[in-house]
This record gives sequence, structure tokens and C-alpha cells, in this order.
Amino acid sequence: MTGTNTGRFRTTGARAAAGAAAGALAVLLAAGCSTAQDAEESPSEANASDGTYPVTVETAFGEVTVEQTPERVVALGFAPAEAALSLGVEPVSVAEDPDALEQSVPWMAEEIADTADPGLLGADGEPNLEAIAAAEPDLILAQTYQVADQTAFDNLNAIAPTVLPATDALNVDWDERLLKTAEALGRPTEAEELISQIRAEFTEIGATVPDIEERTYQWVRADADGYGFGNGSLFELFGLRPAENQDNTQGSDPLSREHTADLDADLLAVWAPSQEERQQLDDDPLFQNLPAVEAGTVYYADLAFANAINSAGPMSLRWIAEELRPVVEELG
Repeated sequence: MTGTNTGRFRTTGARAAAGAAAGALAVLLAAGCSTAQDAEESPSEANASDGTYPVTVETAFGEVTVEQTPERVVALGFAPAEAALSLGVEPVSVAEDPDALEQSVPWMAEEIADTADPGLLGADGEPNLEAIAAAEPDLILAQTYQVADQTAFDNLNAIAPTVLPATDALNVDWDERLLKTAEALGRPTEAEELISQIRAEFTEIGATVPDIEERTYQWVRADADGYGFGNGSLFELFGLRPAENQDNTQGSDPLSREHTADLDADLLAVWAPSQEERQQLDDDPLFQNLPAVEAGTVYYADLAFANAINSAGPMSLRWIAEELRPVVEELG
């Protein structure tokens, strides 16, 4: 299936915002006490940081060497394609359905309209090796959930160097994906600058609410019999904090309809996948009496928003920021 990852209802998050800051501090501390041995950087490590080739990239299935500047990048989905486009590299082929782009990824529909090719993935969502090889890639950007094991990775990597984040997480944090893509494309500085810009843009919107750090959020999917929590950590980029029952790990049981009143966050984002579920929200007095509904700080998500938050990147994040801006500002 191309175009959506919403069946998992896992979303990328802002968890890496704090982690990256801590990581940056660790790097600075390490640099301050480096030894001569630490300074003996391998050529591939040096090249990864200065944008020259060859570069060696650490992936979830081992190291991959990209011998020269990639000219034919194949992206197995909108998320890796977005990472490449944000860094100024246009993939020659993207595993998406061209007829569904306006509905599923409106923030980048125009950019990939001519390169979208659903045939890069099979009906089961697995990479179609023959179709990928026919695109003659010199770099393949894959998503972690598409590569089941070492054999699957080796099959792709035999076609062209295949890069995906060095994690087994199904949903990779947006900045982690961007930085890993930037390694392969020789554009790490551009990625770091872009990450800083995106965070600053969210912070600026959140700053319109004087006590934003005291305001809470919840992000849920409305099902026929209750509400399932999604990973809403991206809302923290505004400065919001999760409500006490907001489960970004997605390990808790769904919230039953009879406990709808527990959706009491200051900002509530809810995705009703079908018209029937949306109508149920409109007809449910328990939902209509929620604080966010009464205050006008509820956001009704659609498929595009679910895709964006599920596999975020710089372009979709800016789209999300503008989608949520009126609701966030209403908190003030």
C-alpha cells in the first residue's frame, strides 16, 4: 500500500528535539576532551561531515558506502522523498500513487506528481525489486518498516546503495530521517540548519500563547467504539505538554466512548477516518461538551494530517504548523 502509513497510527515526534539538544551538548563535551586517537578520523567519517565522497553511512543493517554524488535517487515512499527534496535533491522515482497525492500528501503533491510510481512497491507493500532496478538508481532511500530483515536489505542494496536510519523503530523521528538522508546526499550542514529553522518556526507560533508550556494536548483516532491515542509528540514543538493520559508510546488500551470526558486537553486533535465516525462525533453530546470543543480548540484531522504526523519531514511539518496555527493561537 502506498501513500499512507496510517494503519499503524504511529507518528513521528518531537522527542528528538530534547534528545538532539542533549546529543549536541555531548558532542561539545567530547570535543573538549578529545585525544589524539579521537582526532584520527577515518576518510569516510571525514567525508560524511564535509559533503565529499565516498561516504560510509551506518544503517539498521550495517554500513553502506556511497561512492559518488547520487544522481538517480529512488525514494520508497513520500517520507524519504520529502527528506531528499528538502535538501534540494529531486528523486527520479517515488513509491506513491500519482492519483492519490492531493488527498494523501498535498504539501508535496506537485513536486512528485511526475515521478510518483506505485509499481515500486508490490500489493503487499514490499519493495518490487524488478521495478526498482528498472529505475536505474544509484541510491535507494528506504523506510524501516519496508525492510523486514537482512536478506530484504541485501536484495535492495545489491541494486544500489540503500540507506535507511540506524534504528528498528517503525516510525523514525523526522530529524533522524533527515540527518541520515543528508549523510548519503552529502548535505549534513543543510540538514542541521533546516532542523533549527523548523523548530524556530514552531516555537514562534507557540510564543503567541503566554502560558503555552502549561497547556496540554491530546491526539486521538476516533473509532466506532472509542478512541485510540496516537504519538502526538510533534505538538511539543509548539511548547505544549501532553495531557496526563496522552499515550505517545501507544501501548495503552483505547479509551471507551463512555470515558469521552477524559479527552480534556486544552488542544484536542482527532482523526475520524470515515464520514460515519465524524458524524458520530458531531452527534455525541459527550464529545460536544469537551473543553476543547466548547473553546474552539479542537482540530479535526484528515488523511493528509494523519500521514503528515505519522511520517513527518520539513515540508509536512511546515504544512502541519499552518494547519494548527489557528487552533494554537486560539489558546491565547
